[in-house]
Amino acid sequence: MAKTIKFNLICDEKPVRTVEDLQNNFSIEDVLDYYRNGLLTRWLKVRGYIEELEKVNAIPDEDSLEVIKALIKIFNVSTDDKEIAQGVYILKYLEESKELLDCYRQENFKKQSIIDDYATGYRQLIDGILQNPNDIALIKANIKEMVNNYAWVLELNHRDLFNTLKANDCVLAIMCLLMDDTFRKYYLPVEEIRDDGSVVLDIDHNADKKAIYDEICKMVAPYNISTLKTTLNREGEPELLKIFGQNTQQYPVFVEPADKKCMIVYMESGDRIAPFESIDFIESEKTKNKFPIYNGIKYMSNNATHTMYYMEV
Repeated sequence: MAKTIKFNLICDEKPVRTVEDLQNNFSIEDVLDYYRNGLLTRWLKVRGYIEELEKVNAIPDEDSLEVIKALIKIFNVSTDDKEIAQGVYILKYLEESKELLDCYRQENFKKQSIIDDYATGYRQLIDGILQNPNDIALIKANIKEMVNNYAWVLELNHRDLFNTLKANDCVLAIMCLLMDDTFRKYYLPVEEIRDDGSVVLDIDHNADKKAIYDEICKMVAPYNISTLKTTLNREGEPELLKIFGQNTQQYPVFVEPADKKCMIVYMESGDRIAPFESIDFIESEKTKNKFPIYNGIKYMSNNATHTMYYMEV
């Protein structure tokens, strides 16, 4: 005949071999757990407590308070109803706290997983640009994806993004950022109206933004414009930085149609420009380093050696 393998219960951190041990070390939390997971009935069976086993199996109620009352009665534990109730309420609080903690942990795991996936997706967009610095279609697509789905990341990360692109000589990407309204507010000066009605630029009190803006201005400065042209207009590929120059003799020349959106990168002093359907021309000094975006371009110049640089948006 096979020998019965016995085991001890652990109540109140003490081993329980007999009913007397259970009486002396009765812990509501421990005994209730053993009742629910079936270890209590197995322990009673292997220890030969058949009478107690039958009574435990006959407990009809699943309510914690009623179950504990029945168990205390079965094992003849000396206590009163108030202490029982207090112990059960504490146990309920502990169980609720544990359930909440479990929910928080699960929720935190889910959130962390989402955040990790989110960060990975954003990083992949940046890596895509870094790995394809001359693919304007990919760059624009990645920028659009950033704006549409990673707005809150950009709010925190737009400075690092610019510095990363600058450090990796991703000039085309920086130009493409300036074509987007979201990035323009991050990188180009924004006028602010004070309480007294005066107008100031936000870069006057935002050193980080001013530093970025200064770097952008250097890229399109007269002494660097030829370098920008060489960088963007690669041999054997379509020109990304378009160039136009002509002495219009005070008459406007239609450079680009109204259905073509363009960003003005650089104009020389004295020249004037307007959107295709506008009659109001703007002096180059008022567009300098502002990278205005127009629907079509009309251009005026009195100097045949002057040139205008722009990009299709």
